[in-house]
Amino acid sequence: MYISAVLMTALVTACQERNPAPFIDMSGVYFNNTSGTMTVTDSLDLTFVYESGDVLEVPVRVQLVGRPSDEERPIDITVDSENAVEGEDYVLPSSAVIPPGAAFADYVVTLRRTAALKQQKKMIRLTIHPNAHFDIPVTHMVQLSDTVSTVDFRIYFSDMFTKAPAAWEENLVGEFTQQKFELICRVLDIEPDDFNDPNVITLAKLLYISAEMTAYVQGETERKAAGEPYDEDAFDKRTGEPLTFR
Repeated sequence: MYISAVLMTALVTACQERNPAPFIDMSGVYFNNTSGTMTVTDSLDLTFVYESGDVLEVPVRVQLVGRPSDEERPIDITVDSENAVEGEDYVLPSSAVIPPGAAFADYVVTLRRTAALKQQKKMIRLTIHPNAHFDIPVTHMVQLSDTVSTVDFRIYFSDMFTKAPAAWEENLVGEFTQQKFELICRVLDIEPDDFNDPNVITLAKLLYISAEMTAYVQGETERKAAGEPYDEDAFDKRTGEPLTFR
């Protein structure tokens, strides 16, 4: 009986230690977004080049610290930028809340594809603040040698390439340019993201693309020479020369 009483006391004590009073009483929020390696990150770099549409929805995760509530609770998030304009370059949700019973919420920012993004990368910064419902108990996280913010989150976005897509082969379709890529996708009705999968854009597919686009540019060149309407995108915007796909 003595041993049982001691074990019971130890179990009760252990349960109490797992739920300390400060945690029970705490109500806080912080940005908790992970990269492909599942490490927490405080920024995201996006491009529209592989998107067929003109909008891109970006969920930004807000994590609760403490117990969920039976009531909806607003979060205080501000958004600012030095080169992006709300309503023109991006659209914000009508409200930011932690729903009843939830341990997190996604604040979804909608990015818009504009002509300026082909020449300039834009950035918006989200900042989370304390309010009457939530404190900010976590301001940063240290991961190996990297320290990331959990109160600020930056979204960089453009409509430019940083490198050629994975399936592009220069010896089959020529030197990569964004103009050539976009013309291929438009003329041959190919999804931009297909070029990141060599199993979809195979070597045989690239040979087909080369032949079809060479014929297309030749046709547009003949139309231009005859004074007929032609596709201006079939000609290099810098030199005026016909694009080549071989």
